[in-house]
Amino acid sequence: MRYTLAALCLLLVMAGSGFSLDWYTETLDNDLKVMILENHQVPQVNISTTVQVGAKNESDYYDGATHLLEHLILFRGTENMTGEEVSDAMKSHGAYFNGYTSSDWTDFVITLPRENLDFALSIHADMLFRSNFPEKEMAKERQAVYEEINISEDNPGAKAYRSSLKEIFGNHPYSKNVLGTQEKILSIPRDSVYAYYKRYYAPNNMTMVIVGDVDTQATMKLVKKYFADIPKGMDAVDRYAAPPVRDHVVEINIKKDIGQAYLMMGSIGPKADSPDQFPLDIIATVIGDGESSRLWKKLKDELGLVYSVGFAFYTSKYEGTVLAQATLDPANVDAAEQAIKEVLLDVKQNGFTERELRKAKNKLKTGHYASLERGLDIADKYAQYDSFIGRQFVDTYPDSIEKVTLAELNEVAGKYLNTDSYVKTTVVPK
Repeated sequence: MRYTLAALCLLLVMAGSGFSLDWYTETLDNDLKVMILENHQVPQVNISTTVQVGAKNESDYYDGATHLLEHLILFRGTENMTGEEVSDAMKSHGAYFNGYTSSDWTDFVITLPRENLDFALSIHADMLFRSNFPEKEMAKERQAVYEEINISEDNPGAKAYRSSLKEIFGNHPYSKNVLGTQEKILSIPRDSVYAYYKRYYAPNNMTMVIVGDVDTQATMKLVKKYFADIPKGMDAVDRYAAPPVRDHVVEINIKKDIGQAYLMMGSIGPKADSPDQFPLDIIATVIGDGESSRLWKKLKDELGLVYSVGFAFYTSKYEGTVLAQATLDPANVDAAEQAIKEVLLDVKQNGFTERELRKAKNKLKTGHYASLERGLDIADKYAQYDSFIGRQFVDTYPDSIEKVTLAELNEVAGKYLNTDSYVKTTVVPK
């Protein structure tokens, strides 16, 4: 990756034994947490506000409500502006705005020239707290989400992933499709969605991160102008249930009108507050990240069984996901599954090398620093992680990776590399 001189200097400062950006942090009386980082390299300001509400907070009745709300807040207007007026105002101020929904949080972002900060905070508050979802507008967004679910269902990789999670997690909230179901999206009453919004989309459930060419104290005055009088809501409540304990392989077989096969082998990983996640990040990098990984060398280069193959650990607030995945010829599915198991068994029996450990540490740290190159990326990352584990996770991640020993790596591999109790999902041609 090519860096600007300023970005390269920032990476070099970060790349010591650890790094800590010069944040200003203040919590308002309504419990809105505000984080500001002055960065005067570019005359731009970036705002990322994360709501501590995701699919994990939904009952079955509200299935998909969080994702639907993301769309409504972004595109369907407020008590003061129609959706078209919001869009026009954003464009006239040179703003990029968007949102993302996950199982753990919902994130709303704005980035625009620094001189338009007042506008950004004003419309941000209006959208977050005064959206009103007229029934006619809501019907349009229901249809948009319905089509988004259709598109996702047609994607064989996404279909395999969602089917795997549903089986892996059982009654755990991470089994839910973040997009929701088409039936619920079309049927849930407007007043129920509005009540859900008013209950949880409140300052006490939010972290606002502002990064850019700003003056901290002047920015805090604007934040208080637009946000200090917003009342608290109910604290977000997670609907947690332990995932199932599995002692055998469960198979899911899906047929679609496609030309190649998709194979996934998934199981449960550690929570975000577990020290095991750092060795597991390294393990996933060695086993399945890129063309120099063990799986790629074995299954593609040596055996020629796959078109692509990978291995990953996905961090979440609660239990994470450990997942091997491959695209391949349908005739090779069973052989590829066996070859993946052989690679994992070899790791468990013979461990890793110091060279693999060092290489993976370097790769993870480089990727982490690169993910903090842009102002919006910094705002997003800190807002999202602060919403479920705390901003210190971002600051300390490089040190946490660097401290992992070979002994810890081998111990964690024995705990999480399941070769006889996983969920096997295949999507194959009809």
